[in-house]
Amino acid sequence: MNKYRELVELKGLLREKKINYVTLARYLKLSLSALSNKINGKSIFNLVEVVKITQLIGIKKEDIPLYFF
Repeated sequence: MNKYRELVELKGLLREKKINYVTLARYLKLSLSALSNKINGKSIFNLVEVVKITQLIGIKKEDIPLYFF
């Protein structure tokens, strides 16, 4: 069982929307290594980052827990 199922779902959605990590890191104003740490569960996304990602890829408010929490 994957400890970070939500992040696996987020990665899949990013692939589906054809958004690579470099693009996402620039959008969030993060280094690629900082984004990598967050997307791999080594650190956490803050609320502002979650809101920006949901706006970028069109995640509905009610679906946020499926990808982040």
